[in-house]
Amino acid sequence: MNIAKPRASRTGPGWRLRLKYQWAGLRGAYAWFRARYVLLKPLPGDIYVATAAKAGTTWMQQIVFQLLHEGRGEFEHIQDVSPFLDTLGTKPEGRALLAALPSPRIIKTHQNHALLRPPASSRILYVTRAASDSLLSYYHQQVLRQGGSQDFGQYLQGALRHNGWSSHLRSWWPHRQDPNVLHVRYADLVANRERECRRIATFLGLRLEDAWLPSILEKTSFDYMKRNTHRFDPLRGRPERGSFIREGKVGSGQGALDPEHQALLEQALAPLYRELGIQGGEV
Repeated sequence: MNIAKPRASRTGPGWRLRLKYQWAGLRGAYAWFRARYVLLKPLPGDIYVATAAKAGTTWMQQIVFQLLHEGRGEFEHIQDVSPFLDTLGTKPEGRALLAALPSPRIIKTHQNHALLRPPASSRILYVTRAASDSLLSYYHQQVLRQGGSQDFGQYLQGALRHNGWSSHLRSWWPHRQDPNVLHVRYADLVANRERECRRIATFLGLRLEDAWLPSILEKTSFDYMKRNTHRFDPLRGRPERGSFIREGKVGSGQGALDPEHQALLEQALAPLYRELGIQGGEV
């Protein structure tokens, strides 16, 4: 399939940058179409971990994998057993990786509901995390990968303009009570992981013996995942400045905001919460 590069007006400042973003957008759209409609052949019982970026995605992948394997699950890297659907369209090995996964497959995605179009026979774990905490976590990941010391407030303003977190919430929130969707709050995972593991197992129709819980809780703890960060880092062992698994706390984002930026975030989210009928603490 050939895609002609989009034309951009060669007048005014920034036309090269506009062309770059337009071309990147087309390439991304093609990669997603290939991943979802060419490589992915949906199977009954497929499990989708659906989150906005840095909202507990990797944690939920590990939880589901350990529940499926009674706390004895091992792997070289999480993406070998739970691939990231959004990027598979760019990988030559994408088709083989999906075909080799045992059923039920655990598939990670950050895509909006309308683009994913999950089959009714699938099971979706929809995880939400407070916007300020997700944005702070993503900020630290960017600093980790790219270096530098960008002010969090400046980063926040750019992130709000990009609107990825809000777009994901707007897309998925109305589906959180669908029969094949379980909504899990990140804050609840932090507060009582055993209770949430039991709830997830019940939703997935998995047997969960009390004897398996100590191993499951150990392998889904932040201490364990941080000690094994090379198994979870998307860069797969490339040089890094710190651990991909950071803190996993609740409320850190609020503490990182000064009053001006806190007001900016609340101003951006208030209309969305009214639109979706979200009360405080539901996300």
